[in-house]
This record gives sequence, C-alpha cells and structure tokens, in this order.
Amino acid sequence: MKKIIISIVVIVVLVVTIVVAIGVVKKENEPEKVVDNSKIMSEVSGTYVGQYCKFVGDLEKNEDEEFSLVLNADGTGKHNRDEMSFDVTWKIDGDKFSMSETFVGDPIEYVGTLKDSNLHIFNGEPENALTYEYVYEKK
Repeated sequence: MKKIIISIVVIVVLVVTIVVAIGVVKKENEPEKVVDNSKIMSEVSGTYVGQYCKFVGDLEKNEDEEFSLVLNADGTGKHNRDEMSFDVTWKIDGDKFSMSETFVGDPIEYVGTLKDSNLHIFNGEPENALTYEYVYEKK
C-alpha cells in the first residue's frame, strides 16, 4: 500500500511539473504584444518647466533652480539641469512615466507620474529620503 501511495505522489508531481513547464515555454514563445503609443507620446511631448526640486526627506523646496525637460515624440529628449544638458529616453504607460539619462557613463533612472500638465519624477525610490524629486509643468 505504501508503494502505491508513493507512486501516486510521484506521478502527480511529474504531471504538475510537465504542465507548469509547458505553460512557461508557451509564455516565453508568445510574441510580445505591441502597443502603438505614438499618439500618446505625441500628446505628452513638449517642454516641461521645472517648478521645484528637493530631496524627498527635505521639507524645503528649491524653487530658485532653473531646470527643464524637453520630451520628443520619439521617446528621446533633453534634461536641462545643474547648468548641463543630458540626453534622455522616456516612455509613458497610462500616467506612469519613466526616463533614463546617462551621467558620467552611469545610467540614472527616473520614475514618476504625469497628471494633466504636471510631471512629477524621482531619481530613485520615492520613499527614500535621499531620492531627488523634480516637479515640472508643461509649457
């Protein structure tokens, strides 16, 4: 009786493993869904003027610093800050905005949200006190 139970358990485990493996292979081989974002990218593109920037953990907003962001409809752009200009790539998914720039050979990733004409981005985890926060308004 013990051998029968062990055999049944082994068979069930093998069947489950095969079913899971087939599902994983099928998902890996499925073509990625391509979403035409060109209309949204075109609507979002433009010049965004900096309203303020600050460390997340800091209560004081720096409203004196001049900075801007130029977003092109093709997902490229320029981030003008700290008296320098950085090439960027960006994308939008709903109201979720993401951007990448390179500083001294290292990528800096930004995440944030776009609501109406206000762009709110962070160069790190928004919960981290040392993350820098930028707020822009579309011109």
